[in-house]
Amino acid sequence: MPWPLAAISAETLSPAARAALYVPAKVYELGVRLRMALYETAYLKPRQLSKPVIAVGNLTVGGTGKTPLVEYIARYLTDESHETVILTRGYGRTATARARVVLNDGQPLPDWSLAGDEPLMLARRLPDVKIIVGADRYANGRFAETTYGCDVFVLDDGFQHLQLARDLNILVLDATDPFGNGDLLPFGRLREPLYALRRADAIVVTRTDRTFDQEHLLSVLAACEVTAPVFFAYHDIVGVHELGTRRAQAQRSLIGTPLGMFSALGNPTIFEDDLANLGANLVFKKQFPDHHRYTAADIAALVADAKAAGAQRLVTTEKDAVKVEGFDFGGLPVSVVEIKTMFDEEVGLKSLLLRTIVKKKGRLGRHAGSAGGNSR
Repeated sequence: MPWPLAAISAETLSPAARAALYVPAKVYELGVRLRMALYETAYLKPRQLSKPVIAVGNLTVGGTGKTPLVEYIARYLTDESHETVILTRGYGRTATARARVVLNDGQPLPDWSLAGDEPLMLARRLPDVKIIVGADRYANGRFAETTYGCDVFVLDDGFQHLQLARDLNILVLDATDPFGNGDLLPFGRLREPLYALRRADAIVVTRTDRTFDQEHLLSVLAACEVTAPVFFAYHDIVGVHELGTRRAQAQRSLIGTPLGMFSALGNPTIFEDDLANLGANLVFKKQFPDHHRYTAADIAALVADAKAAGAQRLVTTEKDAVKVEGFDFGGLPVSVVEIKTMFDEEVGLKSLLLRTIVKKKGRLGRHAGSAGGNSR
């Protein structure tokens, strides 16, 4: 877990347990508020890269659909002929946090344990985009600028990464639980107080194809004096392929056949709902902690339990697939589901992305002209 405290269900705690957690929870809250204040008052100043930085991040822990949005943005900017680099930390990898790993640099992709599951998944989905993994996003950005050259950076999970200046700050909210009951960790799912919403330059509300209280969501944004544009998105299953060979399969292959599903996600119930909406016949379900490092024993137990439940095929996510390709599934076929971010109306967001790049280039151009004029 990349955060010092894990979210828990406060309702299940005994009074003694809640009292024991009260002090560490307050220490965490004080630390978060102090850090925010230091940056807001410019006592601490973020470091600037020369190219535009578009940050995508969450306000809550757990899955909100951030990674598919990072892919969407990087793919769109690349299609628009902007050399795009993704900067990401790479949670769950074995390499030390500050060790730099570059994906899609012309070399074979490394094992997921060196890069992290999500970076490797993104590298496979975006072969024309360099992905640089490591905790020091500024140093990695400078490395990209001097080594490869690029037009724009996409900062993955960057809403709280205040050390690096950004030109566009995109906040992702899960429509089904946008504010994590309003409490900070560990009694809620918030990483920061709700007033951090004001840092957002744009808000993308994901999973809006599910039932949610749009009026309440917008009222909270208004109460927090958020003026950023709000875009509504959802995720759709756009493909299925065979584990290992990556051979495409028809989506209908998941309908009718008794399936066993497994995943290690921040919000695994969303994956289950996606399969159910597709019409899948789920006879077995297994959920592991987010970024779980699978073992041979995990897979052996998973296969045995799935077969005992009558499953004739297993199904998982792309994020999980990169971690289990080398395991023996005892003859049980495994299908991998591909997810894509979709927008009800995407012109506004695309325009905002392009304007951000043009605006940064304009500032740099004026600065260079001013510097040239002063030298004469």
